Amino acid sequence: MNTLDLELFDMGRDWLVGVLRNTPRLPADVRLEINQREKPADSLIRSIVDIRAGGARRCYLLFRRSGRSRQPVERLWLRGTGLDLEALPARPLMNLAEAAGPLGEKLCLSLISYLVKEAAPRLGILDRDRDTSAIRALLLEMATAHLPVSYHTDLSKGKHYVEALLAAPDTRPATILSIGEDGARVTQTRPVEIGRIANGDYLQGLFLNGQDDRPLKNELVVMIQADRVLKIASPAIRGTSPKAFLDRIAGFALPVRMRLREALGTIIAKDDLFGPVFAWMQRLQGLPAQSSANASAPFGGGIDFAVPCGDAGIFLHGWLWDPHEAIERFDAVSAHGEKASLLDRMIRIEDGKVGKHFQHNGMPVLREKPGFAAFLPMAKGARHSLQTRAELDFAGGVRLDLMSAVSALPPRLARDLVLQSLPRDRLTPEILETLYHPALSALQADCLADKRIDRVIAFGPPPARPRVSIVIPLYGRYDFIRAQWMRFAFDPDLAHADLIYVLDKPEDAAQVESLLHGLHLTFGVSCRLAVNAENYGFAGASNLGASLAAAPMLLFLNSDVAPMGTGWLSRMLDFYKATPDIGLLGPKLLFPDGSIQHAGLYFIGGVAKWWLNGVYCKGYGADWPAASTSREVPAVTGACMMIARDKYAAVGGISEQYVIGDFEDTDLSLRCRRQGWRNWYLADSALMHMERASIDGHASYTQAPVDAYNGWLHTRLWGEDIAALQAEIAGGEARQQVA
Repeated sequence: MNTLDLELFDMGRDWLVGVLRNTPRLPADVRLEINQREKPADSLIRSIVDIRAGGARRCYLLFRRSGRSRQPVERLWLRGTGLDLEALPARPLMNLAEAAGPLGEKLCLSLISYLVKEAAPRLGILDRDRDTSAIRALLLEMATAHLPVSYHTDLSKGKHYVEALLAAPDTRPATILSIGEDGARVTQTRPVEIGRIANGDYLQGLFLNGQDDRPLKNELVVMIQADRVLKIASPAIRGTSPKAFLDRIAGFALPVRMRLREALGTIIAKDDLFGPVFAWMQRLQGLPAQSSANASAPFGGGIDFAVPCGDAGIFLHGWLWDPHEAIERFDAVSAHGEKASLLDRMIRIEDGKVGKHFQHNGMPVLREKPGFAAFLPMAKGARHSLQTRAELDFAGGVRLDLMSAVSALPPRLARDLVLQSLPRDRLTPEILETLYHPALSALQADCLADKRIDRVIAFGPPPARPRVSIVIPLYGRYDFIRAQWMRFAFDPDLAHADLIYVLDKPEDAAQVESLLHGLHLTFGVSCRLAVNAENYGFAGASNLGASLAAAPMLLFLNSDVAPMGTGWLSRMLDFYKATPDIGLLGPKLLFPDGSIQHAGLYFIGGVAKWWLNGVYCKGYGADWPAASTSREVPAVTGACMMIARDKYAAVGGISEQYVIGDFEDTDLSLRCRRQGWRNWYLADSALMHMERASIDGHASYTQAPVDAYNGWLHTRLWGEDIAALQAEIAGGEARQQVA
């Protein structure tokens, strides 16, 4: 058995830390035992090779004893596979503040680094309300120099900026501790060299997580950098602002301002409360966009836009002129200082303007298309990273630096910009998976994250005990409402219906309110108008409308669907109530010429790279035999679908993952089937449907390949279920027509 000398120090509150100067390599299953097989309550063992000590292997032991253990530590054992190592204290237990004496300066610095960088995150020894007085006292003892501060700004939310003068610049990585006797905040940062000043000294800027609303007790700020510990002589300034910082750096050179921004970004955590302030600072003092578009140069590049996609990453669209294929590195850098390579993530696309700008007499010829799009995941999130730069290295030592403009788009406009960034013919499943989906899913979630109804306007008294709530989303086209009311007004069933219109285009509120007010005065039908705060798409609007429902049954109805007569609503309600295990119910829908538009949905494979929706008997006469019998179907259309409100709630409502409006109905149908419920087509109720007229006026839908993305997403979520369902039903007895 090997026996080693142990340097052991008391950190307070039953925590002890030990150092073994020379140890063998430790196995993965190494464990610590105290005295006679006492097990520590918590422990962390770390073995490192100390290059500064000639390659000697050091071992650090941090452990907490049970409060019941009163016997002094007489020996420790390290045991594991092939290891049985005994360690005896070299001297009586000392306070950690005295460690510099027996350990020496370099080994003590290594111990501090272990405690701060490894032990603190894992065991929480620097957390608020922990006893950190021993580490604080050691740092104060180790601080051999004071760093004078010439300027200090409190940026809010615990973030501070300080400037100091040095005889020579030192921008090596640093760990800054704001440490009191009751906790600490750790900042991993790199000082930024601002430049030489008049007296020959260098001005250096750095950021730290300082005081918050509850200052630490006897707080000390120190910087640990390589082989030194510096005390930062920073005044406790409160009540300043980010604007003071921006005013301070406004006169600095552009590269310095860029480095300062990224240094600040590196200390901002993903969910940091300072994030919105950081975004505001970028808007207030955005760095100028930069491209390289010299037509006589052999290389060029630019970033058209860089869109932060929630917490997922950044979507970039730009161009690259590299006819000699000499590019060696192409890295994007977020405002948080995160770097990601574009070379293996770019999707090359056509950009005719670039070719016209650079090419002369048709030469040179590019083998790669000059445009590109890419999505770059960011570990720290991208939500508050509004400006992205890029670094390009070419063979021969040529270097280009690019900068995007500040992105200040709301999520909906950012989503639409991403949707329109690639031509439809480039949308393969692989590109949708790696490029479109991570960006669009994050932006779509942001579009609906705070969805709400701005106001509800009632026209007439609501029915006392409605049998059904009818939810009708509205967007852009309102001429269909009159056609609906011409039928609603003379149908006795509507007296027992809770009619809810949901306006998803709030800028049209005055127009729609006036229209409904006039119709109510004319026909006497009661309804409510819910005006959304923003545009949320079919699913968001439908779910908000359902949140107002007063009846036990829900009917989702498009604004371009009008009843053919009376009694249709009672027949649907009676059929639903009489059918066991029913999920969704859809009626027969007809085109204006009387042919069938909907008699239930199924799924079509092999036409596209994802499943498409098919319609039974589409285009056939209204009395076609196969469409004249009510039957179970794989799915029904969202143009008119009924579901019990409790079942709607059980499946989580209508999915809001799809963009603007597509496949939400089949998604809901499949979720009902997964619950064990069946979907039904009702042949005895017929309504007229001006197919897709309610969505074709949506510019974001018509100008982008929304259907392709939604179709791919639908297959990604439900492909296996659809394949099994199609094998089970095999299209039914009705002749199938593609939707």
